[in-house]
Amino acid sequence: MTEARQIYQDTIDCMTAAIVARDPDAFLQVAHLPFDVRTVDGVIVRKTKDEVAQFMLGFADQLAAQDVTRYERTCDAARLVNPGQITGYHTSRVWTAAGDAMQPFLSRATLCRSGDTWQVALNETALRMADWALLPAWFGSQARPSTLCPATDGDQRLFLFQLILDRISTAFLSGDSDAWLDCLCLPLQMVTRQGVNAFETPDAIRADFALYQREFEIHGITDIIREAKTAEIIDGDQMVGTYTTHILRGATHVVPPWDASMTLRCENGLWRVTTVMRAIGHLNWRALTPSDIEDIPSDTPQKGAQI
Repeated sequence: MTEARQIYQDTIDCMTAAIVARDPDAFLQVAHLPFDVRTVDGVIVRKTKDEVAQFMLGFADQLAAQDVTRYERTCDAARLVNPGQITGYHTSRVWTAAGDAMQPFLSRATLCRSGDTWQVALNETALRMADWALLPAWFGSQARPSTLCPATDGDQRLFLFQLILDRISTAFLSGDSDAWLDCLCLPLQMVTRQGVNAFETPDAIRADFALYQREFEIHGITDIIREAKTAEIIDGDQMVGTYTTHILRGATHVVPPWDASMTLRCENGLWRVTTVMRAIGHLNWRALTPSDIEDIPSDTPQKGAQI
């Protein structure tokens, strides 16, 4: 586990424990002011300690009202953006005595450093405001929670797909092969110009990941931006999305941007990648001409501008 990922996990563990214990003082130790919570359809900003405390107690009340017996958040990937900021992704799970209270869901958080303490300043999730009282609008009453996949609407699907893409980019930028593995449903198929590569084991994934990391080091990669274009649910347990990838060294494209598609499967309530179509592969980069490398399109997204 990378240092950033461990810091992220330790920080959200402290925050989760404070919620479960209904301890506003402990929560405020790891909450940065202003404290910003965003969903697909809304933003909640708490600017004072009293406002943050009331927000936390309200959330704890929701857990109690749903008879929640267990609440966990697990870091999936995290990256040190600069000495004072970490961005990462985590999966939240909520249980009652009867089982899952809702489907696991993915969130993104930004941590800021305050002296020797890391604090959460921003938390974004693919849920909607209406999803809290803990039961999402897409939670079907005629199927077991453990077998459901969220049949989200268009905006929510695209938001979720973007979160997944960003989580993958963070795993590669932080050099965390375990975070990449957490995104996958094996066997993984990568369709490149050279053909189809199938990866059936974690060791095969780690070996391929190491080749990408070597290429990143050679070319001085500083950022990866994947822009979600479309996301569709197929047969309830699969999602197919299209996106554009930008691999950058500063403001310069190391390789020309390209469009690709990704297929994900809902496995135990979590979306995981099964196939990537038009993956660039790590063997193509040196074959590109200097003019290709310097080909910077006018619509290059600014860093941090993605959803």
